[in-house]
Amino acid sequence: MKKAALFLIMVLLLTTVSFSITVLNEITYNIDISYAATDVEKVLTNFGIKKGNYVSEIDIRLAVREILNIGYFTSVSYNFNEDLGLLEIIFVPNPTPQKIAIEILGDKLIDKKNIESTITVKPGIPINLNDFQNSLKNIQDLYIKNGYQFVDVSSNLKINSEGLTLESTEINKKKYDNTTLVFIVKEYTLWDLELRGEISQLDKSLIKDRLGFNFRKDWNQKFFLFRPNVKETYPSFQKIQQILSSLNQMPFFTPDTKLYFEIIDIPENKGGELILILEGNLRKIVDTEPIFLSQVVYNGNESIPKFRLDEEIQKHLKIGMRNYNLDLLYAYDAIQQLYFNEGYIFTQITPYFQDETLIFEIKEAKVGEVEITQEEDAKTQRYIVESLVKIKPGDVVNQKQLQDTYISFVGTGFFDNVQIVPFLIEEEENIFGFRITPVEKEKLGKLIGGITWTMPDGEEWYKGFSGQLEVEWANPFGYGQTFDVYTNLTPLNNRYEFGFNYNIIKLLGSDLDLGATIKYTLTNDGILHSGFENKLLTNQFSISVSPRYQIYDFSYLTGSLGYNNYTFKDEPEKLNTLDTSIGYLYNTVDSPYRPYQGIYFRVNDLLGFQLDNMDNYYLGANIEAKYFQSFYKFTWGSRLRFASVTDQSNLYPDFGVGGMNSIRTYNFYEKQGDSLLLFNTELVYELSKGQIPLDAFAFFDYGNATELSDIFSDPLWSFGGGLKITVPLFGQISFGYGWDKDLDGQFWFGFGQVF
Repeated sequence: MKKAALFLIMVLLLTTVSFSITVLNEITYNIDISYAATDVEKVLTNFGIKKGNYVSEIDIRLAVREILNIGYFTSVSYNFNEDLGLLEIIFVPNPTPQKIAIEILGDKLIDKKNIESTITVKPGIPINLNDFQNSLKNIQDLYIKNGYQFVDVSSNLKINSEGLTLESTEINKKKYDNTTLVFIVKEYTLWDLELRGEISQLDKSLIKDRLGFNFRKDWNQKFFLFRPNVKETYPSFQKIQQILSSLNQMPFFTPDTKLYFEIIDIPENKGGELILILEGNLRKIVDTEPIFLSQVVYNGNESIPKFRLDEEIQKHLKIGMRNYNLDLLYAYDAIQQLYFNEGYIFTQITPYFQDETLIFEIKEAKVGEVEITQEEDAKTQRYIVESLVKIKPGDVVNQKQLQDTYISFVGTGFFDNVQIVPFLIEEEENIFGFRITPVEKEKLGKLIGGITWTMPDGEEWYKGFSGQLEVEWANPFGYGQTFDVYTNLTPLNNRYEFGFNYNIIKLLGSDLDLGATIKYTLTNDGILHSGFENKLLTNQFSISVSPRYQIYDFSYLTGSLGYNNYTFKDEPEKLNTLDTSIGYLYNTVDSPYRPYQGIYFRVNDLLGFQLDNMDNYYLGANIEAKYFQSFYKFTWGSRLRFASVTDQSNLYPDFGVGGMNSIRTYNFYEKQGDSLLLFNTELVYELSKGQIPLDAFAFFDYGNATELSDIFSDPLWSFGGGLKITVPLFGQISFGYGWDKDLDGQFWFGFGQVF
């Protein structure tokens, strides 16, 4: 009984001590916490800890724990004098950085300014650990949002026996002392591929080529001009999806093949490095090996000649001899690649071995339906859009159809892009549909031309300028029309030309295109013309129409009919002529503004006569060819043109060379004659490709305009280089410096393509 009473007394005493309350007379802090005062006072208020209130020590303990969670302090403790009602809270703050810095170990996949915007830690006050953790997470999330998941984010904030400290550090050859908080972002590039297990028997270089990824090890070994953007060496989400897709298309792997990444260290490479590991067994076409192979059979092949298939098989298999499973896999892969390289990208091929025979079951994909969807604000008429589609229901699906469709849309100059999306209609029959969405240009106008200045001889300085300016509006009403107004000004030659061109494609839904031109040339005091019996030509007015009929994709029959009226100084009678032409045109150039690929070929006759005396006539021919080819970041383009007329009656105005669109660094119409030879070539290197593409280029121009017998005598030529920038409205603007045949240097600039 006595023991029970004693136990009860002790419990009462303990309870009384633990939950004793005291009137709080004063609260003090050991340091200035103005940066966190609002948050601290809010916590104290929530626990009823303020001057004049009754408080208990347990409330103080809970409040101190909550204050620590605010994040600014390494530790928080207190001294509480119950007799006097005095509470002192003792704060040990986190390190106070005077500066915040970001260092990226890698190739700056994200701009530093964008990273800075995600950091919530503030300089000049103690580090808030909550903001610090959020900043680390925000940086990681920013990279993930931009497609890069392989990133480590750390800092120079460390924990040691003394608590939290900012350590002095050196990163990217920059030194930071212990007053700077440095966020360190380590970006991981994909260094190389490693094959493990049975699949290590495969040719690693073949697998890497087929994956289509730019491994950093290989990227480093390439000549710098042939390297893609360094960001291509980083395994973004999109790149990983492409790798997975490529692996699925290769016949070597089983569903159990493992794909994973391992971190490695390459000291000479900045940033972090990963290797891609493929591990597993080879796919089995035969369970036992070797096998004796008597023949190879192709079932379902409609598009590729059998001898082409046999050629691929013979590279890997020996008919009438023993072969192994790996040999069969390489042969299977070769057949798949042949179909793919020939453009049959959706063809399904299944191999199996039976009775000493390797059988390929081939199911070629067919086009089911074609859905054409125009944007809501599209202007282009439906019949024009439909005529540009080269994918037809019932055809075997081939990549050339898709490329031709893209070229036909973009080549008009009306569209920025065309989206072509395949979808599976019938898996068993391998039938695909296609959704086609053309994207019209927002900027309809283009400014084209160029200006050259040469020191005039005995004339005012401003007469040294010569130039060409053309303003073009493409498809403004949606009926396939193109309008342009142009002018050629050559003060030194006393020649001023103004013109208007009109062109419409697919006239009234037919295969007929129609063009029209009006041109007026003024030569104030008259210019001596070697034709027209050396009369002084003062005015020329011309009007012409040019029909063009499509006979096949990108192939046209061309024609023209024109009227010319000439006025001569001190001559009351005017000369009236009629000219006509027929010819052929083939054009697969992918863009009229910045070509990357394609061929242009044109041939036509030149025929004209005097209206009031048909015995006076001229006859000639014109041939022109262009070729564009891209490889890596380079685009090579060339033009060759030859034209000549037999003009005993001096009716045809002379050809001319010189100027922005023929031989750069020379004046327009520097040389003139009855025959023309012109050769241009450019090598363009892509510096950047985005909203405003930038290219560097080198050029060589060669040409002559004179009598046919002297066409190779005393030609003009020039060479040089410069920059091209493509901007909205103005189109392509070129700046260059070149040298003529006398090695006289000259700056020039112009608008639009040279050829």
